[in-house]
Amino acid sequence: MQTSLQNVDPLSALGSAASSQDDRQYRAIGLDEDSLLEVCDTVRASLHEGRSLGPRWEEAMGFLAAILRDETDGMPVIEFAAIENARLDKLLLDIVDPENRPSPTPTRFDVDVRLAERLQRRWRARFREDYFTIDQERYLSLSKTGRLKDVEFNLESGSGQERWKAKGCETLSELEGNLEFEPGHWWLNLACAHRDSIIGSARETPTKGKYGVAALPLLTGREDIPSNDGTIRYVREGRITDMHVSLISQVGSTIRILRGHRLHSPFAPKDGIRYDGLYIIRQYGQRLNLNTELHRMILTLQRVDAQQSIEGIIGIPRPSELDDWVLFKKYEGEMIKQKKGDQGFMD
Repeated sequence: MQTSLQNVDPLSALGSAASSQDDRQYRAIGLDEDSLLEVCDTVRASLHEGRSLGPRWEEAMGFLAAILRDETDGMPVIEFAAIENARLDKLLLDIVDPENRPSPTPTRFDVDVRLAERLQRRWRARFREDYFTIDQERYLSLSKTGRLKDVEFNLESGSGQERWKAKGCETLSELEGNLEFEPGHWWLNLACAHRDSIIGSARETPTKGKYGVAALPLLTGREDIPSNDGTIRYVREGRITDMHVSLISQVGSTIRILRGHRLHSPFAPKDGIRYDGLYIIRQYGQRLNLNTELHRMILTLQRVDAQQSIEGIIGIPRPSELDDWVLFKKYEGEMIKQKKGDQGFMD
């Protein structure tokens, strides 16, 4: 991600002794958009989840104070694209939102809120309409260059999860052998994961990617956590066609596990689809309930060691990803309205 900055010394306005602490925060974070986004996500997550300031609050506020001083001195160094991509506008909104006020309230919190409000006013005055329509720009970019790039909507498909499909996915993605998926990778839906070749189709079924790495999306059903040894039991009920019978021959092998937000599990993401890493298939069991004529599958999985812990990714999606989720649901709703009208959207 490239940083959009004016051609000036980023620290030109930060020479006074009084601002030395802010200078250090400015230098620590820099103006790299990825670093800025990480800080914004961390602070926003703390405000949202625990109504606390979190471990990077001082770092973030020192940075914002330095940015505000640049703006006040008439030497702004941060451009609109950096604000948009790093979600700095969202950070300011969350800081000033009374719903996020920590309890008990730290001594300097009100001072920090006033700082955020001042920076908001400065950016609104400098960028004018662009700042007020920043979410609309993100919305318009979603299908062009954003998370929905190279996937398409098809309302005529059967189930809701199959409404989206990857466009020509055979030629869209890098070779799977050269693409490393780290636990915590997140997508809006299965079609996006299929586009990137971690799974072989946009359906909730075991598949192999283009180069033979098996993957299983867990979107429905439930998970039981019987112990703390990394073992989980995945339970699924339905018709015989809903069972993952092919996994009988895969007991003992390693498989990539993706979880969706509709899965009944303490590990399920809040929204969307998340890659949770490698698991070993320890046991496959299946039986038929003669009264209901429904099959029940129990799949015992054990998490592979030497990878990011599940506790380390349980907070994903991050706030910026949840921002994109909100835009995605709006986009999907508009697509349904276009094809079926308002009644179809309500249905």
